[in-house]
Amino acid sequence: MKEYSPLISIIMPAYNAQNTILESISSVMSQSYPCWELLVVDDKSNDNTVATVKKLAEKDNRIKLFVLEKNSGSPAAPRNHALQKVKGEYIAFLDADDLWLENKLNAQLSYMLANNVYFSYTSYYVIDSKGVLTGMYEVPESVSYINLLKENYLGCLTVMVKAEILKNRSFKSIGHEDYALWLDIMRCGHIKAYGIRTCLAKYRVLNGSVSSNKLKVLGFFWNIYRNCEGFSFFKSAFYCMRYAWNAKNKYALSTTKHRFKPEV
Repeated sequence: MKEYSPLISIIMPAYNAQNTILESISSVMSQSYPCWELLVVDDKSNDNTVATVKKLAEKDNRIKLFVLEKNSGSPAAPRNHALQKVKGEYIAFLDADDLWLENKLNAQLSYMLANNVYFSYTSYYVIDSKGVLTGMYEVPESVSYINLLKENYLGCLTVMVKAEILKNRSFKSIGHEDYALWLDIMRCGHIKAYGIRTCLAKYRVLNGSVSSNKLKVLGFFWNIYRNCEGFSFFKSAFYCMRYAWNAKNKYALSTTKHRFKPEV
C-alpha cells in the first residue's frame, strides 16, 4: 500500500460499552494499515464509554467521537450519523465489542484493489464475553442477492465497501439493520460481494445479546423478508425456516467441518 493509500472510514456505534470498547478500538489502532479514521458514535451511554473514547482520541487524532443527543435504541442511528461524516474512499464497520486482527484492513484493501472489488467481507472467529475462542465462520468466495436471501454470510464487522455504494443509502431501524442494507445494495443484481476466506476479525457473542437470541432474530428476518423485500407470506416463511436451519450451531459446526486451526 505504498503507492496508493486511500483513506478508510471505520464506523463504530457504541452504547454502554465500557467493558469492551477499549479493546475494540485498540484493535483498530494496531492495524498495519495506517490510513484510517475511526468514527465512534455514542448512543447516549450512561457508563464510562464516552470518557474511555475521549482518552484514546487525545492520543490518536484519527479517532473521532460523536455523541447523540438521546438514545435511539439501535445501531442504525449511530451508523447513519457516521455515514454523514465519513471522508474515506472506503467504509468499514466494527462494533464496540468486536475485534480485528492487525492485518485486517491491509489484507482486505489489497484484495479489493487488486481485483477491482467494491464490496467485500471475510471469515471470522467467534469469541465469548471473556475473549475465549468458541468457533469460527468460513465464508464463501462470493455472494449474490439470491445467495444472501438464504443465509446472512456477511458479518458486519468484516464488511468493507467502496463509499460510493452507500451514497443515498442508510441503515433502517428494523432489527438486523446490516442484513437489510446488504440486501438493498445487492437487490439490483449488478453488485456482488466477494469473500476473503481467511479469518481477519473476532465476533464477540455476549450472553443476552440479540445475536444470542435466535427466536428474536427470526422475527427480525421475517420483518425484512415481508416488509423490506416485499415477499409473500409463504415466501417469507420459507426463507425464515431456511435461516433457522442454517443458523443452528452455525459457528460450532463450521469449526468441526473445516478442521480449522485458529491463529490466535
